[in-house]
Amino acid sequence: MIDALSHILDEAGREALGFFDSLQDRAVEAKAPGDLVSDADRAVEVTLRRLLMQHFPGDGVLGEEYGGPVESRFWAIDPIDGTANFLSGLPFWTISLGLMDRGQPVAGAVFAPALGMMAVGTASGPLQETGLSPGSRAIAPPCIGIGRNPRWPAADRHAVEAAIEASGHAPRLFGSCALSLMLVATGRLAGYVEPRAGGIWDCAGGLALCRAAGLPAAFKVHSDGTVDVLAGKAFGILDGVAWAAALRGLQ
Repeated sequence: MIDALSHILDEAGREALGFFDSLQDRAVEAKAPGDLVSDADRAVEVTLRRLLMQHFPGDGVLGEEYGGPVESRFWAIDPIDGTANFLSGLPFWTISLGLMDRGQPVAGAVFAPALGMMAVGTASGPLQETGLSPGSRAIAPPCIGIGRNPRWPAADRHAVEAAIEASGHAPRLFGSCALSLMLVATGRLAGYVEPRAGGIWDCAGGLALCRAAGLPAAFKVHSDGTVDVLAGKAFGILDGVAWAAALRGLQ
């Protein structure tokens, strides 16, 4: 599985970088205010679906752009997580694959092509990381990643940021849930927190990577499909935040 996922990410990553290197040619639409989609998102998802069907023909697929059924075992895929970053020419975007089996993320693969970073693994381990030297892994990362979306009330977000700062950490926003979770799994962020992320495709791959790295990671899917996400040291820091504390029992 590790080799197959690495191959899939390599092929899809080359295609995505081709789109990234020709941003002036992209066709862009707004699915909702502030929620953009481009022809690159759709084309890369088609490629991912084709490759997953070749390598894992018995599994279902749920994609951000083309949907799909939520089955007992399916791949949650985000062809470009961080589309606004992608369309801005910023390198903070990823291709994310997460295998969900009976409601739990059991395998993940996240690739940031413009950064040259990839992590692939299963929830039971091991975690395979490429793109950064082992010497760049911090002993105690001082930063914790946070998400931001219109469903997260500003007052609650400010309280979370204050709690992070009171713990001696610095909050960091990268604009990609999958990228942030990969950075947690690979030891570059101490943790990650985001309530009401857009969908399971945003986080399934990254959550599996965190578990592959032996780190606590929990999530809750709401009836509207949005997802509360918590990983790493964010657990202890946010005990006073009700929705975050409720995730502790879901690790």
